Amino acid sequence: MSNIMNIAYLSSQVAFYGGEVYLYQLATGMRDRGHIVSCCVRPESELKRRLTLAGISTFTLPLVDWFDPISIARLWRWIRQCGIEILHTHTPRDYYIAAVATLGTSTVNIGSRHHLQPISHGWIKKPFLGRFAKMIAVSDAVRSGILASRVMDPGRVMTIHNGIDTERELPARDGLRRRACLDLTKPVVGFVGRLCPDKGVETLLLSAQRLVQQGWSDLQVFLVGDDLDGGRYKTRLQRIIRDLSLTPAVHFFGYVEDAARAAADFDVQVVCSDAEPFGLVTLEGMAHSHPVVATAAGGSPEIIRDGIDGFLVPPRDPDALATKIALLLTQPALRRSIGAEARTRVVEKFSLQRMLDRTETVYKQLRCERYGYSSTSL
Repeated sequence: MSNIMNIAYLSSQVAFYGGEVYLYQLATGMRDRGHIVSCCVRPESELKRRLTLAGISTFTLPLVDWFDPISIARLWRWIRQCGIEILHTHTPRDYYIAAVATLGTSTVNIGSRHHLQPISHGWIKKPFLGRFAKMIAVSDAVRSGILASRVMDPGRVMTIHNGIDTERELPARDGLRRRACLDLTKPVVGFVGRLCPDKGVETLLLSAQRLVQQGWSDLQVFLVGDDLDGGRYKTRLQRIIRDLSLTPAVHFFGYVEDAARAAADFDVQVVCSDAEPFGLVTLEGMAHSHPVVATAAGGSPEIIRDGIDGFLVPPRDPDALATKIALLLTQPALRRSIGAEARTRVVEKFSLQRMLDRTETVYKQLRCERYGYSSTSL
């Protein structure tokens, strides 16, 4: 049996956030390991553009609903024509498309779950998910949500933490600072992510107000990311910033192509969501040797060891967040120590190569089981 696998990835997402970064990393990583890789995506998606630039073959479908007969029929034909062995699905509604489109084929279905919430209406979805050989959760917290849904046998649900490229060259500081016309002496607290209520930006702003009142008059807050509602939430944040008298201190940068590179300008990075399923932005900050203050909810406690390589605070607690930020800004030696431990933690536990290794092993094992081979023959 050949070591080369024919792998396809499926996602109906148009935007490019954590789940799509994960798919892109898997597709390019498995391609670079010699496997045959193709992706089924929407024609207008950012994934389509990036995968094409990376030289990954793409097949486009409308994928506009969880039950799309035309897309399913076309996907079924494509799977059979291409001889797809592994179909790895990355969006909840796509699980059901994949389950139906692989009927009558020998294709192995694998799903990834990036959401903390249990799968809703499990009694409807359980028959579809029964066709999945494995569901990969990006954190133990996400795995717990899947198990709470009672839609899959626990033995078919496993955790593989996300990973990032720890070998890439770290950028120099001054990119965002230059755009904001700030020098390197100003203390900067940074946020990277979508601007939406559950990401906790309002908590960060309340923390910034407390820090200014405590004497940090030169504190700067960088918000990197856009909103998905036509700017309405950004307008709400701007109103809050005015009410808190923070207008000179807060800088909106919108979507940044390489947010991880942009984050080099932060002194402290804050991940203040109500709960992150895992937190790629947390890893990126730690990989830059930034101390990260994150909420002690979701997958963040699986990344950060409180007080060793970062700090954890309760969600929606601006006082606790302000206290940890002030501690790090006040003590440069502690900031450097936490940052160094954070970098070591990511390299040892959350590298991209580690994630690819574990995922590739799952693919090989499941393919062997499907075709009746021993995994030792690979």
